[in-house]
Amino acid sequence: MRSWVGTIVLFLTFFSLHSALAQPEGKFLAPEFKVGSPVKYALSYRHNPGDEVFFPDSTHDFTPFRFLKRDYFPTRTNAAGSVDSVVYTLVSFEIDSVQPLKLPVYLLRKQDCTAVYAPMQTIRLRRLVDPRAKSVVLKSSTNLVVLDTQVNYPLFFIILLMAAVLGGLIYWLFGDAIQRRWRQFQLWRRHLEFRGSFQRYLRGAADSKQGVMNVERAVFLWKRYLERLEGKPFTTFTTKEAVSQFPQNPQLEQALRETDAVVYGGVASPQTQESLRILRDLAGRTYLRHRQIILAKNS
Repeated sequence: MRSWVGTIVLFLTFFSLHSALAQPEGKFLAPEFKVGSPVKYALSYRHNPGDEVFFPDSTHDFTPFRFLKRDYFPTRTNAAGSVDSVVYTLVSFEIDSVQPLKLPVYLLRKQDCTAVYAPMQTIRLRRLVDPRAKSVVLKSSTNLVVLDTQVNYPLFFIILLMAAVLGGLIYWLFGDAIQRRWRQFQLWRRHLEFRGSFQRYLRGAADSKQGVMNVERAVFLWKRYLERLEGKPFTTFTTKEAVSQFPQNPQLEQALRETDAVVYGGVASPQTQESLRILRDLAGRTYLRHRQIILAKNS
């Protein structure tokens, strides 16, 4: 007897709980739709501000419709409670004249998740052809339709192949001359960069505060430039080894000893800038010699 009473009490409690829940509101935003065309369905639910609710997602069964996307709207709260809403974009390929849809809203409880359904809503199918007609007369349309521009891939590859053949032919005929011109340009550009940087250090050698540092930078730049120009490790050469590479320049040894005295002694002299000019002029003559070597190959 107690078991029956307990069952009845549990049933009444469950019934009263569900009957007390507010019912969601759902409706189609259009009175009819066409097969294969998107249709929108709005679902909203008013609840207590402290409740946590969930709306169906793409995993839900929307039969006879198919899910395309959903758009959420921010929760609105006032004295009457909170309202959550979402608009679903659906599509149907069924041909029934009237198609129904009934969606739930899930209310999270301590022990389970309660589904509260909105009233059944229907939408009419808009037919483009009357199924009762015995014969259908097709309408002709002579309006021009502008098509998207498409890439002619066969022509594109032919042009690309012709350009490659032409480029190869030009390189075969004029490749050596082009390479020599390119080497001349690179040689000139590097020398121009060297001259600009070296001149700044040369002028800065007279600075009472930064003079020693500018001399050190100028000498290192000079050695690095000659190293790339001559293909020899000038940055690791001692003064004696560097002088031995240019026996026809007797002033080079005195200039390098002067700059070494400034770098290691920390005091510049009136001859410092003149020594740097000797290094600059030697680099210029070396550049002209290499340029003549490249020009001699053209003849």
